[in-house]
Amino acid sequence: MPIRLLLIPILFPAFVSAASFETGAPMPVLTFQDQHDTTRTVDANTSLLIFSAEREVSALVETALADQTTDSLSAAGIQYVSDISAMPGMVTSMIALPKMRKRPYPMLLGREAEETAMLPREPGKATLIASEGGSITSVQFIGDAASLRAALGFAP
Repeated sequence: MPIRLLLIPILFPAFVSAASFETGAPMPVLTFQDQHDTTRTVDANTSLLIFSAEREVSALVETALADQTTDSLSAAGIQYVSDISAMPGMVTSMIALPKMRKRPYPMLLGREAEETAMLPREPGKATLIASEGGSITSVQFIGDAASLRAALGFAP
């Protein structure tokens, strides 16, 4: 049997999951723990979902959100998800989480790769998923903090 046929069952779930984030699709309900171990949910009330899957992209998002708080993000319907699954456990618990806990806004954390596997991504860019009325209206990939701030509606 050709190797291509063997890969179809493995890759098919990724294609199905990625398709759920197309314009017009309903905003899926996703549940994560934040940096304070509080359960938070991305759902139809989320207007903008920011996603980062790389350390450099997380730094970009951190810069873009530098002057934001839990209240300001909540009022705007903005949630931020970061995939930290590639980070070694000791680094996560001893270095990264203490730093994340100092941030004045919640970071929803994908601690296992499967938790964020369905979220669309491009290397070196933050993903910004906009929704209105529970339906996805756009998916953008943004590579710099100033552009992300502008897309979020924040002053430069």
